[in-house]
Amino acid sequence: MKALLTILCLVLAGATAAAQDRYPSRPITFVVGFAAGGAGEMVARLVSDYARDKRGVTIGVEFKPGAGATIATGQVARARPDGYTVSLFSVSPLLVAPHLQSVPYDTLKDFTYLAAYIGISIPIYVTSASPYQSYADLLSYAKANPGKLRWGTAAVRGVAHIATEAAFRKEGVKATFVPFSGGAEAITALLGNHIEAVVSSDYGPHLDAGSVRLLVETGPAKIPGHEALPTFAELGYPISVPAAYGVFGPKGLSPEVIAWWETLLKEMTQSPQYADVVKKLRGTPLYQDSAGLTQTVATGFAGLGKEIEGLGLRQK
Repeated sequence: MKALLTILCLVLAGATAAAQDRYPSRPITFVVGFAAGGAGEMVARLVSDYARDKRGVTIGVEFKPGAGATIATGQVARARPDGYTVSLFSVSPLLVAPHLQSVPYDTLKDFTYLAAYIGISIPIYVTSASPYQSYADLLSYAKANPGKLRWGTAAVRGVAHIATEAAFRKEGVKATFVPFSGGAEAITALLGNHIEAVVSSDYGPHLDAGSVRLLVETGPAKIPGHEALPTFAELGYPISVPAAYGVFGPKGLSPEVIAWWETLLKEMTQSPQYADVVKKLRGTPLYQDSAGLTQTVATGFAGLGKEIEGLGLRQK
C-alpha cells in the first residue's frame, strides 16, 4: 500500500508539473510602445480581451511609450524567451528606426515574429474646420509659407514620419515636425489647433465623429470607403509602405508558443469583435502566420534600408 501511494504521488506530481509547464500557465505581458488612447491600445486590447474571453488567459497591456517605440522594443529583446513577454508589432521601430538611429536590438536576429492580424492605413489628415480641402491645398500653403506648416505623427522617426519627410523633400516643402509619444497626443494637439496636420492610424473614431478630414494615404493601398484619396505610391513618392499590427517576442520562442499565438490570432480574425475594430480603424482584415511575417520583416527591412540610404536620410 505504501509503495502504491508513493507511485500515485509521483504520477500526480508529474501531471501537476506538466500542467504548469503548458503554455500559457500564468499571465502574459503585452508591451505597447505607444501612449495609451490610440490605435495601438485598441488593437492590443482586442487581443487581451479575446484571450480572456475565449481562452481564460490574462494578457496585461503595458504601455511603454518613448523614442518612437524603440524603448519598448528593446525591452522585449531583453526578455526571457518563455512567451510571457510579447509586444505589439508595428513597422516603425523594427523596419525604419534601426536605419535612422542606434537602437539596442537587431531587427533580424533578436526577435520571434509570431503573427500579423490587421492591416492599417496611415493618412495625412487635418481638422474638418481646416481651410485645406485637399492634399494639394496643404502643399500649396506649405510651399508659400516655409516652416509654418506644423505636423506630427504617432512615432518619431517611424514609417509615417520618414515617408512624409521624403514626400515633402520631393515636393520642395519645408515644414516643422512636432514630436509626440503617441497618436492620441498628436490628435489632441491637432484638435486644439496647436498643429495643422497629423499622420497616423488613429483617425477612425475622429473621422466617424466628423472632426477630421483625410487628405492623402501614405501607404500604397486605398483606404476602404475613401478610394478617391490619392496615395503616396500613386504620387510617385519614394517611400510608401504597407503597414500592419501584429505580435512579436524575443528570439528563441518555442514552437508551442508560436503555435498558440498563431491559433489565437487566426481565430480572433473571424470574430465579431475583430470586425468591429477593423471598421473603427478603417483597417483591412489580415492574417499572416509566423513564417510569413518573418519573411515580410526581412524583405521590408532591406527595402526600406535602401530607400533611406538613397535619400540621404540616415542619421547615425
